[in-house]
Amino acid sequence: MAASAAPAYRFHRSTSISGREGGFDGIVGITIDHRRWSRLPTLPKPCLVEVAGVAGSGKSTLTRSMCEDPEFTVGGFIHARLPSHLLRVARATPRLLPILASDRRSPQVTWPEYKLLVYVTQWRTVLRREMRRRGGITVLDQGPIYALVRLKAEGKPFTATPAFDAWWEDMLRLWVGELSAIVWLDASDDVLWRRINGRSQLHKTKGEGVEEGHRFLDTYRCSFDAVLGRIEAWGAPEVLRLDTEEATAEQLATELRPRLMAHAR
Repeated sequence: MAASAAPAYRFHRSTSISGREGGFDGIVGITIDHRRWSRLPTLPKPCLVEVAGVAGSGKSTLTRSMCEDPEFTVGGFIHARLPSHLLRVARATPRLLPILASDRRSPQVTWPEYKLLVYVTQWRTVLRREMRRRGGITVLDQGPIYALVRLKAEGKPFTATPAFDAWWEDMLRLWVGELSAIVWLDASDDVLWRRINGRSQLHKTKGEGVEEGHRFLDTYRCSFDAVLGRIEAWGAPEVLRLDTEEATAEQLATELRPRLMAHAR
């Protein structure tokens, strides 16, 4: 399915139409010496990577470590306080109205959930603009695959409607065509639970019993596995599965960078 999707970016090599070594390049009065042009350094093409995983797997730590390399940049997330982001909310709303109108049972869509819906619906445009400007590899910590999985895993009534199912399938296929790779992080439940409770960051299950924590982790892991399994069956984008139980973020980043740079050549 995704393997046949049109690439998000097309790059065209400039060629001479004159048959001479210097050729007209489509701009009046400019002739390019293509022998000299071919010796210029080639910039890496834009490349989009999502780091995914259950809570405590080390997504943010790995993302920061990878982005210490200047070829890697952290992709932005939606913050509705910015006027440009509010514009994305407005533009996404017509596409999301069928979901909002399809189910009136309580609890209904919350504002954080709506922002996830907007992010998945509209953020490709924002990321494309950013990537064209800076090139290299853009890394998403909690990107579209995370958002799609989270919306379904929460199990709110609006996610059980035909309108949501149709939107969800459309968005999965669109984002599969945008992403060059997905990095999946995981560790044992005991390690993940210890990390969740040992950090200052808030989490909905923090402080709960071990059994409840493991049940939460299993729910999300199964949801991610179902989506990643479909993507792997489609053949693209590449899914890289890493165990963060013992390896440090620096070690994993060192291992990952050349694999991801191959997508930007």
